[in-house]
Amino acid sequence: MKKSTLLLSSLVLSAVLVFGQNSRKAGPILNTQTVSNSVTLNEERAQEMINSAERTADGKIRCFSTEYNQLLKEAYPGIASTEEFEAWIAPKVAEYQAQKANGTAKKAVITVPIIMHIIHNSTESVGQGRNISQAQATSQITILNDDFRRLNADASNTPAAFLPVAADLEINFVPALRYASNHPLAGQTLAEPGINRVSTADIAGINNTTNGYGTATIDATIKPATYWDRTEVMNVWVCQIQGGILGYAQFPSSSGLGGLNTNGGNANTDGLVLGYTYTGTGGVTQAPFNKGRTATHELGHWAGLRHIWGDGACGTDDFVADTPESDAANYGCTSTHSSCGSTDMVQNYMDYSDDGCMNLFTEGQKARVVQVFANSPGRAELPTSTLGGSLVATANFTGAPLVINEGASVTFTDASTSPDNLNSWTWSFPGGTPSSFVGQTPPAITYATQGLYSVTLTIGDDNGGADSETKTDYITVNPAGTAICDSTVAGWDWNTENFGGSYWTQDAAACNLPLEGYVAGNNCYDDNGWASKMSSPGAGKELVEVRYVFIQSTGTGTGNLKIWDADGAGGSPNTVLASAPITTGQFSANLNQFISLPITPAIDLDLTSPSFFIGYDHDVTPLDGDTIVMGLAAGTTGNNVWANEVGGWLDLATYGTDSKGTVVAIVCDKTTGVESHTSELSSIVAYPNPTTGIVEVMLPANNANVAVFNMIGEEVANSSTTSNMLKIDLSAQPNGVYFIKVTSNGEVTTKKILLSK
Repeated sequence: MKKSTLLLSSLVLSAVLVFGQNSRKAGPILNTQTVSNSVTLNEERAQEMINSAERTADGKIRCFSTEYNQLLKEAYPGIASTEEFEAWIAPKVAEYQAQKANGTAKKAVITVPIIMHIIHNSTESVGQGRNISQAQATSQITILNDDFRRLNADASNTPAAFLPVAADLEINFVPALRYASNHPLAGQTLAEPGINRVSTADIAGINNTTNGYGTATIDATIKPATYWDRTEVMNVWVCQIQGGILGYAQFPSSSGLGGLNTNGGNANTDGLVLGYTYTGTGGVTQAPFNKGRTATHELGHWAGLRHIWGDGACGTDDFVADTPESDAANYGCTSTHSSCGSTDMVQNYMDYSDDGCMNLFTEGQKARVVQVFANSPGRAELPTSTLGGSLVATANFTGAPLVINEGASVTFTDASTSPDNLNSWTWSFPGGTPSSFVGQTPPAITYATQGLYSVTLTIGDDNGGADSETKTDYITVNPAGTAICDSTVAGWDWNTENFGGSYWTQDAAACNLPLEGYVAGNNCYDDNGWASKMSSPGAGKELVEVRYVFIQSTGTGTGNLKIWDADGAGGSPNTVLASAPITTGQFSANLNQFISLPITPAIDLDLTSPSFFIGYDHDVTPLDGDTIVMGLAAGTTGNNVWANEVGGWLDLATYGTDSKGTVVAIVCDKTTGVESHTSELSSIVAYPNPTTGIVEVMLPANNANVAVFNMIGEEVANSSTTSNMLKIDLSAQPNGVYFIKVTSNGEVTTKKILLSK
């Protein structure tokens, strides 16, 4: 709420306030800095506050700000008041706004390095439970950059009335690349930029948990044992927090000014605390707080912003003039809610709206943040820190087609990325015409002579970043007249968004059922690999490529991609037709992408058996923690998926693959060059599940019949398709369980789906 003067609030906040939202060991981890003046929060009082707090419909305490501040005041009475902090910052904000109005304000984008301390149980491998994946963790940094620079895709959802004040805060966030000066490995390079994984076994005073840690334990035990020097990096702790709390952050200090407490709080607790299921996006995040806005909100507090309703009724101030007054927090996405004589800015990151509703900071909020970063301890030092580094420029490209005849051409497309603006591209095409090109988009490159040819791309960006990518033997040129598969199947629609359920649950290490995957080298099933059964495409065909869709993995061990015939006992995998080494990490993919593994040379599929297998096999010693998620679900008949155990191949007859993993074989007609694809029937996916009416079915082949039955066996829908995607409308049917029966290439499988309108 907005007032031009400072109001004395009945809510006494601190100058080092903490705001909150509720809801392998690779060497030394703990810091070496001596901790003094530790503040111990009263855990019993905290629990009382949690028990009496207002909760959302889904049981979350959306914000724990006031209660947490009261705990701090009780533990540390010397904390300065809100009024003292505002008296310090108000003239600085006014000066900045005056300079901006007359055009003398300095425009400078600042860069803040981040370290994410991921606190996890000692039994959890990377990507499992609280030990969130690198992709989930780093997605949070991307979201912060988008939100603080107003590059967020949903900026277009900002109401027209608020567009004039919507602001780019001009802050970039980058992962720390090296250990901080108070760490035993100071100066050494992090294995995962921006990530410090900490097992409970490495922190004295805490144990593995199933329900998380209280705020007292986090502040008194976890933070002091793991924090990095706040003048070098912004600390973010990711863990499981008790009480349904989404996150909280320590407010900046105004120390150093006359009359104010020079130690407004401990440096070893300064930073953000985020619940692991509310950090970033994807992975184990939980809707409706699965878009990374918990961190955006809490970082706003850490940088000096208050809730837009000022933590009070109409007339209470958040000390920002361009955020309309509101009488209370807004939940969900009440975009038309009005209070205090105006429409609430529910889209502001400092309200309590759902993640998908938030999309802006204001110019007034920016003025406060700019001054905090210019003057506040633990903030002002960060723009000059050398601990972080730019998100690296990465060269990449694609070519199509990859197999051609003499005299044909290949089109290349730049796929490079950089956090900064890319400004140079240098291509090298040995054996091609032209043989080189400078610029982002080269012309079609012609290859006149049979052979294998490599391609190199070198890039540069505005920040001095550079990278080079060489793809060896990338282009295959056959003699003129050869039938060619172009390695591109037109019309594929891998729409893998909005799947229901928890995609990446990994329970196999504990032998829980239903089986969700296996941990190679250390699992109670003694599984060393898996194989998916494919129907033979017929005589005169060869396997030219394998595509893996939304398969997840962790670890860095090496095994082999293999293709087997099906001549073993009971139709099991037998003779290895081809094998190629592949690291576990190569299986990781974005949910909307597939991994392409070209098979060179192609494998002849004129087999004696009607089927063949494609899979992954650890026939070398795997590393503990290597994980491949097979995506198995109980209750499906058939023998399409096999596991390679110590005693031999096992038919997983009681399991069937679901959306956690799909394998597609690209085959080529050796005479005509016509390309097609085949996959295991059990890779069929029906989503969303539950559905409100529309169901999309992803099929393993382009010829299938799909029928839908209700619980009493009545057929309610039937359709045949030549596409690999089919949309079914069940909106006219009553709520309940339905069965989707798919028939393709003589095989039948059934998927269960819940209709809930």
